[in-house]
Amino acid sequence: MKLQSHLIGYLLLGVIIVGLSIGIYEWGIPLIQKSQIRSTVDNIQNQLTTLADAISSVVQSRGSQTITLTLPKGSLSIYNNLIQYSFQTSVNYYNPSISVIPINYNIYIPCNVNNTVSVPSSGYNSIQLCGIPNLIVKVNSSNIIIQDINNNTLILPLASTKNVITQYFNFNIIVQNNVVSFIPQNNVGIAGVSYYPRCLLSATQLSGIIQYQIECRPMYNPQNGQCELIVIEPVGQTSVNTNGNTVNVNLQYKRLEIINNPNSTVCKQLVYYYVQASVV
Repeated sequence: MKLQSHLIGYLLLGVIIVGLSIGIYEWGIPLIQKSQIRSTVDNIQNQLTTLADAISSVVQSRGSQTITLTLPKGSLSIYNNLIQYSFQTSVNYYNPSISVIPINYNIYIPCNVNNTVSVPSSGYNSIQLCGIPNLIVKVNSSNIIIQDINNNTLILPLASTKNVITQYFNFNIIVQNNVVSFIPQNNVGIAGVSYYPRCLLSATQLSGIIQYQIECRPMYNPQNGQCELIVIEPVGQTSVNTNGNTVNVNLQYKRLEIINNPNSTVCKQLVYYYVQASVV
C-alpha cells in the first residue's frame, strides 16, 4: 500500500505537469526561418541527449566512454554536476518567459514560489515547499523540520545543507541572516521507470542566446527506499569553443560512495556515483 501511495503520488502530479512543454518551441519565429533553426536545434538536442544518456551508461558499465559532438559556433563547459552548451541565435526558438524547458524528459514539476521562511524568536514558522500541499517545512530557533505528503518527517539542525531529498524535489538549504531558503536543484525521478531519465537535458532562451544544461538528479526506488545520484566531476580540460568542428567529451567512472540515513524524507540509503568528465 505504501509503495502504491508513492507511485500514485508521483504519477498524478506528473500527469498535471506533463503538458508543460506544449507551445514553448518555435516561439516567435517567422515562418521562413522555422525550417532552418528547427534542423539546427534538433541536431543539437539529439547530440546532447546522447551525451546525457552516456553518463548513465558509464555508471551502469563502471567503464568509460567518449562522445563525439559536432556543434555550431558556441561554448561547451563542464562544471561540478553540470555540462553546459550555449550558442548565439538571432531568433527566439524557445519561449523566453519559461525558465526551464525540458528536452529529454516529459514530466517536470516547476517550483517558482518563494521557498524562504524566517527563523522565529520563539515557536515555529512554516511554509508549503514549492506550494505543494502537505510538503511542509517548519523552522524554529534550532531545527528545520520537513514533512512530506506521506507524513515522513526529517529533522535537521538549523544549518546550511546540500542535497536534501524529498519525494518531488532535491533541495539545497541555505541559512543566512535568520532566513532559511530552500533552493530546488531538480525533480526527483523514479528508478526503473523509462520516462524518468537519470541525467536531464534542459534549455533556456536568454534573449539571443540558447543555453543547454545536462545535470543528473536523484533517482528514488520506492521498493527498497534507496536513492542514487550521479555526480559529474570536471577534470583536465573543461571548456572549449565550438565552431562546427568535432569535440570529444570523455567520461570515466571513478567510484561510488554510500550514505546510510541521508538527509531525506524518502531515502533510507543514498548512493553517489562519481563520473569524471573532460573535453578534448
